[in-house]
Amino acid sequence: MMKERDMNIEIGTEEIKTAYRNYLDHILTDYKSWHKRCAAVHTSPERPLTEASKKTRYDMVMKFAENLSFKMGKKYVKCFNSEGGVHSFIVNVHDDPKFKFGDILKPAGYSTPAKNFARGNIFTNLDRITWTGAS
Repeated sequence: MMKERDMNIEIGTEEIKTAYRNYLDHILTDYKSWHKRCAAVHTSPERPLTEASKKTRYDMVMKFAENLSFKMGKKYVKCFNSEGGVHSFIVNVHDDPKFKFGDILKPAGYSTPAKNFARGNIFTNLDRITWTGAS
């Protein structure tokens, strides 16, 4: 489902490629889950979800999925959300003194990660990752 048009990442192993794809899938799954919860809150037997509303929600999910992307930097892989904002950074070097390869960092700004602590790791722990970002 994810496009690789922006994944200009030179990665050597299938495990790393799979981890990046799983990361995007995790973000998309959380977005879909949020949409379902919103629909449940705003509908009732007296006020069911209309076909137009269902289509709008579907279109929003598809747009979100199409626009999730990665861009390779010198030390980090930058993950973008559907609006072009930075979702998170992923450590892409093995010699970082503070973080492990694959650690997920919250953005401090458009081009800089917050370096206080890792929010998870793309290989082991995605618990703190939502569609809105790394918490």
